Amino acid sequence: MSFYSDAATGALTEKALDYYLKTCKINEPSTEKGNGTFGLTPLAVAARYGHADVVRLLLEKGAAVDALSSGLLTPLYIVTERGRGNNRAEIVQILLKYGADPRYSNPTLQDGPTPLENELRQQKDPEVIQLLAQSGGKTGKATTLAESLSRPDIDAAMGSSGKPINGIEMIVSIIIALILYIFGWVHDAIIATGSVLKAYPIRGHTDDPMAKKVDKELRPKAKTKEDFERSIGDFVAQHKLGKFFRKGSEKLLESIAAKAVEVQKDQTSVLGEPENAENLIKLALYQPVIYCDDSGSMDPAGNNDREDRMGDQRSLVKRVASICTKIVPDNLGVHLRFINNHRDNLDNLKMHDIENIMAKVKAEGCTEIGIQLRERILQPLLYSQYNENVKNLTRPLFISIITDGIPYGGYGSLETYNTLRDEIKRCQEYLLENGLPSRTVVFQISQIGSDKKSKEFLQKLKEENLENVYITAHQLDSKFRELRDNERGLEAWLFETLLEPILDRKLG
Repeated sequence: MSFYSDAATGALTEKALDYYLKTCKINEPSTEKGNGTFGLTPLAVAARYGHADVVRLLLEKGAAVDALSSGLLTPLYIVTERGRGNNRAEIVQILLKYGADPRYSNPTLQDGPTPLENELRQQKDPEVIQLLAQSGGKTGKATTLAESLSRPDIDAAMGSSGKPINGIEMIVSIIIALILYIFGWVHDAIIATGSVLKAYPIRGHTDDPMAKKVDKELRPKAKTKEDFERSIGDFVAQHKLGKFFRKGSEKLLESIAAKAVEVQKDQTSVLGEPENAENLIKLALYQPVIYCDDSGSMDPAGNNDREDRMGDQRSLVKRVASICTKIVPDNLGVHLRFINNHRDNLDNLKMHDIENIMAKVKAEGCTEIGIQLRERILQPLLYSQYNENVKNLTRPLFISIITDGIPYGGYGSLETYNTLRDEIKRCQEYLLENGLPSRTVVFQISQIGSDKKSKEFLQKLKEENLENVYITAHQLDSKFRELRDNERGLEAWLFETLLEPILDRKLG
């Protein structure tokens, strides 16, 4: 363990801190690689990973509340940009109490946002928003962002009265507005049909401000191509992906936005809902790479539970590919990779290609998952391109890893229990060393099958808290079978699962 890793895990005690301060400076950014702390001050590390007690301890011991991490970021800025955990509001309150600058902004950062602007763009927590607004963090841009969200709870949090939000009052006001909206709608319908109840006195949804907002929320309007193009710009700026979407990408982005408009016309699919179509665009900005497990245990004869994991994987990959390619241009598609089977021409595949390939792949061999991640995905798609200045990585990578077991390479293999973890860390360090955005590569790792050791392996990997690594909460095949007869529910679940790493949110 170290000063920074203790701060990241919440294990830092006063005794340990006193020991570390004999050789470390309390405001010095970390130079440690592979543990998610590189470039961050100890206070920023603790704040980012949601450890309020450690934040308080460091401040009590003299940590500078606005000490800059690499990238010229303050701890408050980092909490609003990418803070984790359920007590972000408590941490924001502590930082503000110790004098953190609520309007900190640096013009060298993309768009130069303040902490409040960050919060309104990303996590949108009303309690955090209120703390920042009441501490002098409001700006014209923040006010405009808040208004564009059309959310009553955020409007209340942005209020200048200084009176704390009363949760009960907020809930009651929304319920009343909803009732007024329903009564008003029913009343208007009655009038339209010439009912004898046309003189019924309850109205309200037309004039009541809160009810107007409820009306707007309940009646989502189709988004325009211009709406989608603005959304693309906001998303790219938020995740610092401008490197990939500059000159030369206009046609790609225009095509994606135009197809999203068309998707909204499909009332049979959950993807046609305006908000989902908008999120579908964000998914389309990434190049999907589906990395499949084809080890022997994927065959019914190769596992103790007699599960046809390979068959389930074929069905799942087909569905995932369908969503990932919904609105991308015809020349783009899914990259497919396997642990054991090495085939050529597995890039930019369409649905029929994927089905044909998956049908021919047999489950055999070991689980050399980490080594082949490097050799078959990271080396050809990222490392070699950038080192040779080819730079034709036109989209960031979304790598979806499906596995049923634990890493094992067999006799003579260099694959160990930790190889997958180490390769992911090495990838993250490579991005940092080469000045590439941290979200150039995001990983999603999912379990298929019911192997207990596999579940334990993924849980331990999850506890590593690696940046931009998302481990799904559900066992894919069991959830798939549960929703097999519910087409909309199945599509909604798969879409939400795919969005977890894209939208940078933890679902469980």
